[in-house]
Amino acid sequence: MNNIKKLVTTVLMILFLTGCSPAPSIVLFGASFPDWLLCSAIGILGMIIIHIILSKTKGHFFLYPVIIVYPCVTALISMLTWLLFFPK
Repeated sequence: MNNIKKLVTTVLMILFLTGCSPAPSIVLFGASFPDWLLCSAIGILGMIIIHIILSKTKGHFFLYPVIIVYPCVTALISMLTWLLFFPK
């Protein structure tokens, strides 16, 4: 009987802890896209632009080791985009 009580309590807690609002999304060209998808795309494009600028100005040695720095800068740009354009 005690196990059934724990199971019912767990199921009720899961049901009450679900979100009530829909996922944040934007309408783009008639389709709904999640906000994080747009922020990730902007982050990737921003990193590509930074890479091109630093490669042309011979400043790409500032981004060493690139396997660590590129994902971190991409995440930084994505998160800043989220904070600037989607404050809730």
